[in-house]
Amino acid sequence: MVKGIVKKLLKYPIKLANRLFVYNYYKTSPKRDNYRVDNIIAPSDRLLVISPHVDDETIGLGASLIKAKELGLHMSLVYMTDGGGSTSDLSREELVAERKKEGLGVKESYGFNKVYFLDEPDGNLNSSKPSLVDRLVDILEREMPSKVFTPFLIDGHRDHVETSLALMRAVERWDEDFKEIYMYEVNCPIYPELITDLTTMDEELFLEKGQKYQIFKSQWVMGFDAFKLLDRGKAKLLEGNDGAQAAEVFVKADLTSLKSIEEYLKSIDFKPHAFRQLSSEYNLILAFLKNRGRKDEIMRSVKEILRESKSVKI
Repeated sequence: MVKGIVKKLLKYPIKLANRLFVYNYYKTSPKRDNYRVDNIIAPSDRLLVISPHVDDETIGLGASLIKAKELGLHMSLVYMTDGGGSTSDLSREELVAERKKEGLGVKESYGFNKVYFLDEPDGNLNSSKPSLVDRLVDILEREMPSKVFTPFLIDGHRDHVETSLALMRAVERWDEDFKEIYMYEVNCPIYPELITDLTTMDEELFLEKGQKYQIFKSQWVMGFDAFKLLDRGKAKLLEGNDGAQAAEVFVKADLTSLKSIEEYLKSIDFKPHAFRQLSSEYNLILAFLKNRGRKDEIMRSVKEILRESKSVKI
Protein backbone atom coordinates (compact mmCIF):
# COMPACT_ATOMS: atom_id res chain seq x y z
CA MET A 1 0.00 0.00 0.00
CA VAL A 2 2.77 2.43 0.94
CA LYS A 3 4.60 1.57 -2.29
CA GLY A 4 1.46 2.36 -4.29
CA ILE A 5 1.05 5.73 -2.59
CA VAL A 6 4.69 6.62 -3.22
CA LYS A 7 4.32 5.68 -6.90
CA LYS A 8 1.30 7.93 -7.26
CA LEU A 9 3.11 10.84 -5.62
CA LEU A 10 6.15 10.39 -7.84
CA LYS A 11 4.31 9.65 -11.09
CA TYR A 12 4.32 13.13 -12.61
CA PRO A 13 7.78 14.21 -11.38
CA ILE A 14 9.15 10.96 -12.85
CA LYS A 15 7.34 11.56 -16.15
CA LEU A 16 8.89 15.02 -16.41
CA ALA A 17 12.37 13.77 -15.47
CA ASN A 18 12.12 10.94 -18.01
CA ARG A 19 10.98 13.25 -20.77
CA LEU A 20 13.84 15.69 -20.17
CA PHE A 21 16.38 12.86 -19.90
CA VAL A 22 15.27 11.03 -23.04
CA TYR A 23 15.02 14.11 -25.25
CA ASN A 24 18.41 15.37 -24.09
CA TYR A 25 19.97 11.93 -24.60
CA TYR A 26 18.89 11.59 -28.21
CA LYS A 27 19.55 15.25 -29.01
CA THR A 28 23.10 15.37 -27.63
CA SER A 29 24.44 11.83 -28.13
CA PRO A 30 26.99 11.27 -30.92
CA LYS A 31 25.17 10.30 -34.09
CA ARG A 32 25.92 8.92 -37.50
CA ASP A 33 25.77 11.17 -40.54
CA ASN A 34 24.14 8.64 -42.85
CA TYR A 35 21.19 6.86 -41.29
CA ARG A 36 19.02 5.02 -43.79
CA VAL A 37 15.55 6.41 -43.23
CA ASP A 38 12.33 4.56 -44.15
CA ASN A 39 14.30 2.24 -46.39
CA ILE A 40 13.99 -0.94 -44.38
CA ILE A 41 10.95 -2.38 -46.18
CA ALA A 42 10.53 -2.81 -49.95
CA PRO A 43 7.35 -3.74 -51.86
CA SER A 44 8.69 -7.17 -52.84
CA ASP A 45 9.93 -8.20 -49.38
CA ARG A 46 9.08 -11.31 -47.42
CA LEU A 47 9.57 -10.59 -43.72
CA LEU A 48 10.34 -12.97 -40.88
CA VAL A 49 10.14 -11.54 -37.35
CA ILE A 50 11.75 -13.46 -34.49
CA SER A 51 10.27 -12.39 -31.15
CA PRO A 52 11.41 -13.79 -27.79
CA HIS A 53 8.07 -13.00 -26.11
CA VAL A 54 4.63 -11.84 -27.12
CA ASP A 55 4.85 -7.99 -27.28
CA ASP A 56 8.58 -7.70 -28.15
CA GLU A 57 7.66 -7.44 -31.84
CA THR A 58 5.42 -4.46 -31.15
CA ILE A 59 7.90 -2.69 -28.86
CA GLY A 60 10.70 -3.08 -31.39
CA LEU A 61 9.09 -2.70 -34.79
CA GLY A 62 5.33 -2.20 -34.51
CA ALA A 63 5.30 0.85 -36.80
CA SER A 64 7.44 -0.93 -39.39
CA LEU A 65 5.00 -3.84 -39.37
CA ILE A 66 2.05 -1.49 -39.85
CA LYS A 67 3.79 -0.06 -42.91
CA ALA A 68 4.52 -3.58 -44.17
CA LYS A 69 0.86 -4.52 -43.78
CA GLU A 70 -0.15 -1.48 -45.83
CA LEU A 71 2.16 -2.71 -48.61
CA GLY A 72 0.57 -6.17 -48.47
CA LEU A 73 3.85 -7.94 -47.74
CA HIS A 74 4.10 -11.59 -46.83
CA MET A 75 5.00 -11.64 -43.11
CA SER A 76 5.69 -14.46 -40.68
CA LEU A 77 6.22 -14.29 -36.93
CA VAL A 78 8.05 -16.65 -34.57
CA TYR A 79 7.48 -16.56 -30.80
CA MET A 80 10.40 -18.27 -29.13
CA THR A 81 9.13 -18.72 -25.55
CA ASP A 82 5.84 -19.69 -23.95
CA GLY A 83 5.52 -16.43 -21.98
CA GLY A 84 4.99 -18.29 -18.72
CA GLY A 85 7.63 -16.29 -16.85
CA SER A 86 5.72 -13.00 -16.84
CA THR A 87 4.52 -11.46 -13.60
CA SER A 88 0.84 -12.34 -13.29
CA ASP A 89 -1.98 -13.32 -10.95
CA LEU A 90 -2.69 -16.27 -13.27
CA SER A 91 -1.27 -19.76 -12.89
CA ARG A 92 1.57 -20.61 -15.28
CA GLU A 93 -0.75 -22.72 -17.43
CA GLU A 94 -3.35 -19.95 -17.58
CA LEU A 95 -0.71 -17.35 -18.36
CA VAL A 96 0.78 -19.41 -21.19
CA ALA A 97 -2.69 -19.81 -22.71
CA GLU A 98 -3.38 -16.08 -22.34
CA ARG A 99 -0.07 -15.11 -23.94
CA LYS A 100 -0.74 -17.41 -26.87
CA LYS A 101 -4.17 -15.81 -27.27
CA GLU A 102 -2.48 -12.39 -27.34
CA GLY A 103 -0.01 -13.69 -29.92
CA LEU A 104 -2.89 -14.68 -32.16
CA GLY A 105 -4.27 -11.18 -31.63
CA VAL A 106 -0.96 -9.80 -32.87
CA LYS A 107 -1.19 -12.03 -35.95
CA GLU A 108 -4.64 -10.68 -36.78
CA SER A 109 -3.81 -7.06 -35.96
CA TYR A 110 -0.72 -6.85 -38.15
CA GLY A 111 -1.90 -9.28 -40.80
CA PHE A 112 0.84 -11.88 -40.37
CA ASN A 113 0.41 -14.77 -42.79
CA LYS A 114 1.76 -17.26 -40.28
CA VAL A 115 2.67 -17.33 -36.60
CA TYR A 116 4.84 -20.04 -35.04
CA PHE A 117 4.81 -20.76 -31.29
CA LEU A 118 7.99 -22.61 -30.32
CA ASP A 119 7.01 -22.74 -26.64
CA GLU A 120 10.51 -22.76 -25.16
CA PRO A 121 10.55 -22.08 -21.39
CA ASP A 122 10.33 -18.36 -20.67
CA GLY A 123 13.53 -17.17 -18.97
CA ASN A 124 15.54 -20.24 -19.93
CA LEU A 125 15.89 -20.02 -23.70
CA ASN A 126 18.96 -21.95 -24.88
CA SER A 127 20.42 -21.07 -28.27
CA SER A 128 22.56 -24.22 -28.28
CA LYS A 129 19.57 -26.56 -28.10
CA PRO A 130 19.73 -28.59 -31.34
CA SER A 131 15.97 -29.09 -31.66
CA LEU A 132 15.36 -25.34 -31.38
CA VAL A 133 17.87 -24.55 -34.12
CA ASP A 134 16.37 -27.33 -36.27
CA ARG A 135 12.93 -25.75 -35.98
CA LEU A 136 14.26 -22.32 -36.94
CA VAL A 137 16.03 -23.80 -39.97
CA ASP A 138 12.75 -25.43 -41.00
CA ILE A 139 10.92 -22.10 -40.66
CA LEU A 140 13.56 -20.29 -42.74
CA GLU A 141 13.24 -22.94 -45.45
CA ARG A 142 9.44 -22.71 -45.41
CA GLU A 143 9.20 -18.91 -45.37
CA MET A 144 12.25 -17.97 -47.49
CA PRO A 145 12.43 -14.43 -46.07
CA SER A 146 14.22 -11.59 -47.80
CA LYS A 147 14.67 -9.83 -44.44
CA VAL A 148 14.81 -11.18 -40.89
CA PHE A 149 14.25 -9.14 -37.70
CA THR A 150 15.65 -10.20 -34.34
CA PRO A 151 16.56 -8.46 -31.06
CA PHE A 152 19.82 -6.56 -30.65
CA LEU A 153 22.56 -8.74 -29.18
CA ILE A 154 23.27 -6.29 -26.35
CA ASP A 155 20.20 -6.55 -24.16
CA GLY A 156 19.32 -6.87 -20.50
CA HIS A 157 17.17 -10.00 -20.96
CA ARG A 158 18.76 -13.40 -21.45
CA ASP A 159 15.95 -14.63 -23.73
CA HIS A 160 16.46 -11.69 -26.09
CA VAL A 161 20.16 -12.43 -26.51
CA GLU A 162 19.60 -16.19 -26.84
CA THR A 163 16.94 -15.57 -29.48
CA SER A 164 19.41 -13.84 -31.77
CA LEU A 165 22.14 -16.40 -31.11
CA ALA A 166 19.72 -19.21 -32.02
CA LEU A 167 18.77 -17.38 -35.22
CA MET A 168 22.46 -17.03 -36.10
CA ARG A 169 22.97 -20.78 -35.79
CA ALA A 170 19.94 -21.40 -37.99
CA VAL A 171 20.94 -18.87 -40.66
CA GLU A 172 24.43 -20.39 -40.81
CA ARG A 173 22.87 -23.70 -41.82
CA TRP A 174 20.20 -22.19 -44.06
CA ASP A 175 22.22 -19.60 -46.01
CA GLU A 176 25.53 -18.46 -44.57
CA ASP A 177 25.71 -15.65 -47.14
CA PHE A 178 22.40 -14.11 -46.03
CA LYS A 179 22.98 -10.43 -45.25
CA GLU A 180 19.55 -8.96 -44.52
CA ILE A 181 19.43 -9.34 -40.72
CA TYR A 182 18.04 -6.37 -38.79
CA MET A 183 18.34 -6.19 -35.02
CA TYR A 184 15.65 -4.21 -33.23
CA GLU A 185 15.58 -2.59 -29.80
CA VAL A 186 13.59 -4.07 -26.93
CA ASN A 187 14.70 -3.58 -23.33
CA CYS A 188 18.15 -2.03 -23.74
CA PRO A 189 18.49 1.27 -25.68
CA ILE A 190 20.82 1.03 -28.68
CA TYR A 191 23.53 3.68 -28.91
CA PRO A 192 22.70 6.14 -31.72
CA GLU A 193 26.11 5.63 -33.37
CA LEU A 194 25.32 1.93 -33.91
CA ILE A 195 21.94 2.50 -35.56
CA THR A 196 21.93 1.92 -39.31
CA ASP A 197 18.22 2.22 -40.15
CA LEU A 198 15.22 4.12 -38.84
CA THR A 199 11.50 3.85 -39.49
CA THR A 200 9.83 7.21 -38.93
CA MET A 201 6.33 7.77 -37.55
CA ASP A 202 4.04 10.70 -38.12
CA GLU A 203 1.52 11.42 -35.37
CA GLU A 204 -1.12 9.13 -36.84
CA LEU A 205 1.23 6.17 -37.10
CA PHE A 206 2.63 6.80 -33.61
CA LEU A 207 -0.87 6.67 -32.15
CA GLU A 208 -1.73 3.57 -34.19
CA LYS A 209 1.31 1.75 -32.82
CA GLY A 210 0.35 2.86 -29.33
CA GLN A 211 -3.06 1.25 -29.74
CA LYS A 212 -1.40 -2.11 -30.40
CA TYR A 213 -0.20 -2.27 -26.79
CA GLN A 214 -3.81 -2.79 -25.72
CA ILE A 215 -3.51 -6.34 -27.06
CA PHE A 216 -1.29 -7.30 -24.15
CA LYS A 217 -3.79 -7.37 -21.28
CA SER A 218 -1.72 -9.88 -19.31
CA GLN A 219 1.23 -7.48 -19.14
CA TRP A 220 -0.30 -5.17 -16.56
CA VAL A 221 3.07 -4.64 -14.84
CA MET A 222 4.69 -3.37 -18.04
CA GLY A 223 4.90 0.38 -18.54
CA PHE A 224 4.45 0.65 -22.28
CA ASP A 225 4.43 4.45 -21.94
CA ALA A 226 8.19 4.21 -21.39
CA PHE A 227 8.62 2.65 -24.83
CA LYS A 228 6.38 5.28 -26.38
CA LEU A 229 8.58 7.98 -24.86
CA LEU A 230 11.72 6.38 -26.31
CA ASP A 231 10.07 6.30 -29.74
CA ARG A 232 9.32 10.02 -29.36
CA GLY A 233 12.88 10.72 -28.29
CA LYS A 234 14.38 8.95 -31.30
CA ALA A 235 12.84 11.56 -33.57
CA LYS A 236 15.62 13.82 -32.23
CA LEU A 237 18.04 11.71 -34.28
CA LEU A 238 16.36 13.13 -37.37
CA GLU A 239 16.39 16.87 -36.80
CA GLY A 240 15.16 18.51 -39.97
CA ASN A 241 12.74 15.73 -40.89
CA ASP A 242 9.55 17.70 -40.26
CA GLY A 243 7.24 14.70 -40.56
CA ALA A 244 9.02 12.54 -37.99
CA GLN A 245 7.24 12.63 -34.63
CA ALA A 246 8.80 9.35 -33.47
CA ALA A 247 11.01 6.56 -34.79
CA GLU A 248 12.05 2.91 -34.47
CA VAL A 249 15.71 1.96 -34.79
CA PHE A 250 17.60 -0.99 -36.21
CA VAL A 251 21.13 -2.29 -36.62
CA LYS A 252 21.75 -4.16 -39.84
CA ALA A 253 24.28 -6.99 -39.66
CA ASP A 254 25.43 -10.02 -41.61
CA LEU A 255 26.28 -13.42 -40.19
CA THR A 256 30.02 -12.77 -40.19
CA SER A 257 29.76 -9.59 -38.15
CA LEU A 258 27.26 -11.20 -35.75
CA LYS A 259 29.60 -14.10 -35.12
CA SER A 260 32.41 -11.64 -34.44
CA ILE A 261 30.20 -9.83 -31.93
CA GLU A 262 29.32 -13.15 -30.29
CA GLU A 263 33.00 -14.06 -29.94
CA TYR A 264 33.75 -10.65 -28.46
CA LEU A 265 30.93 -10.96 -25.95
CA LYS A 266 32.20 -14.39 -24.93
CA SER A 267 35.71 -13.02 -24.47
CA ILE A 268 34.50 -10.42 -21.98
CA ASP A 269 32.06 -12.83 -20.29
CA PHE A 270 29.06 -10.65 -21.14
CA LYS A 271 26.01 -11.28 -18.96
CA PRO A 272 22.67 -9.67 -19.90
CA HIS A 273 21.70 -9.12 -16.27
CA ALA A 274 24.63 -6.69 -15.93
CA PHE A 275 22.32 -4.13 -17.54
CA ARG A 276 18.96 -3.05 -16.22
CA GLN A 277 15.97 -3.93 -18.39
CA LEU A 278 13.74 -1.05 -19.35
CA SER A 279 10.23 -2.08 -18.32
CA SER A 280 8.45 1.03 -17.03
CA GLU A 281 8.74 4.74 -16.42
CA TYR A 282 10.02 3.99 -12.91
CA ASN A 283 13.26 2.40 -14.11
CA LEU A 284 13.78 4.22 -17.42
CA ILE A 285 16.71 6.41 -16.37
CA LEU A 286 18.29 3.54 -14.46
CA ALA A 287 18.08 1.39 -17.61
CA PHE A 288 20.24 3.98 -19.37
CA LEU A 289 22.68 4.55 -16.53
CA LYS A 290 23.28 1.19 -14.83
CA ASN A 291 26.84 0.08 -15.61
CA ARG A 292 27.09 2.94 -18.10
CA GLY A 293 30.88 2.72 -18.35
CA ARG A 294 30.75 -0.99 -19.14
CA LYS A 295 28.02 -0.41 -21.67
CA ASP A 296 30.04 2.35 -23.36
CA GLU A 297 33.02 0.02 -23.68
CA ILE A 298 30.93 -2.79 -25.20
CA MET A 299 29.11 -0.52 -27.62
CA ARG A 300 32.40 1.01 -28.85
CA SER A 301 33.81 -2.45 -29.51
CA VAL A 302 30.65 -3.55 -31.34
CA LYS A 303 30.84 -0.39 -33.42
CA GLU A 304 34.36 -1.31 -34.54
CA ILE A 305 33.25 -4.84 -35.43
CA LEU A 306 30.39 -3.51 -37.55
CA ARG A 307 32.67 -0.90 -39.13
CA GLU A 308 34.81 -3.71 -40.53
CA SER A 309 31.83 -5.51 -42.08
CA LYS A 310 31.61 -5.40 -45.86
CA SER A 311 27.80 -5.38 -45.86
CA VAL A 312 27.25 -2.97 -42.99
CA LYS A 313 28.29 0.65 -43.26
CA ILE A 314 28.98 2.20 -39.85
